[in-house]
Amino acid sequence: MHTLYIGNETYLSLKNAKSCIKELLKDGNLEYVVIDGEKTDSSKIIDTLSSQSLFNLPKVIFLKRAYKNKDRENLIPFIMEYVNSNSVNSLVLWEDQKISSITKYVKLFKSLNTLKEYNKFTKPSFNKYVKELIYEYGLSITPDLITLLSQYSNFDTERVENNILKLKLLGKEKLNKEDIQFVIQDTLEQDIWKLLDEMNSKDGRPLVILEKILTQKVDPKYILPMIIRNIRLITQAKYLISNNSNYSQIASVLKIPPFTVPPIVETSKRYDWEKIKSKYEKLSNLDYEIKVGRIDSKLGLTLFCTTI
Repeated sequence: MHTLYIGNETYLSLKNAKSCIKELLKDGNLEYVVIDGEKTDSSKIIDTLSSQSLFNLPKVIFLKRAYKNKDRENLIPFIMEYVNSNSVNSLVLWEDQKISSITKYVKLFKSLNTLKEYNKFTKPSFNKYVKELIYEYGLSITPDLITLLSQYSNFDTERVENNILKLKLLGKEKLNKEDIQFVIQDTLEQDIWKLLDEMNSKDGRPLVILEKILTQKVDPKYILPMIIRNIRLITQAKYLISNNSNYSQIASVLKIPPFTVPPIVETSKRYDWEKIKSKYEKLSNLDYEIKVGRIDSKLGLTLFCTTI
């Protein structure tokens, strides 16, 4: 059997490709071969596919990113010919991208009913996916907590599964809001802190973090208030520390969990008052310009990250 895994939801496509390989290898007495189709010379790939196993065993071949090979024009037709003619070995192909359905490559696997396509979820369909995953792991939470879990995971399939694994470790069959908040840190919140750290670093790369956030389809108009909130926490923590407040008092004033106080205090130590004042002024101006429509929110955030 030869199977092609494609789509822009690469975590799921790769996960399912590996699951397929795992099932194939259960038969035993098979040679397993992994090939990086993007970096390996096409002639070497062709030789590997064409050659017999050293011990004359059937092969399970995992070929990754063949569609990105620089000699794709020759490699892909060979793969298609191989799929049509070879019934001894099993070829599992994984592409870390969406490929047009009108290509002969995709059409072939579709005609064989072995095309597996995984594309990004809408938010409602993502919640449905999380619900199924929760059930698969033997856990139970209410629909509103599924939405919360999705939000905390930034609607990212890999993150949400990792978060569910953390919740599984609690050993509870039914989870509540406190469990989710205790175990899972809001990953978007973490990214905003990383963004500020990179902006505050001499050799920082804030645009890398910003691009990561934006690729998760987070609305730029939602990012700005979070940046403002975090700078407010830095300012308040710096002021309270200067007045000899302890961590418990800081947590009470800032209305945040006590375990989040130490990293905020450490961050506040890296800011002087002039830098904080400058950030507030620029954020205030940016917020106004966005609200009156003089600047696009994404462009405004990019300029803020590079000029401050």
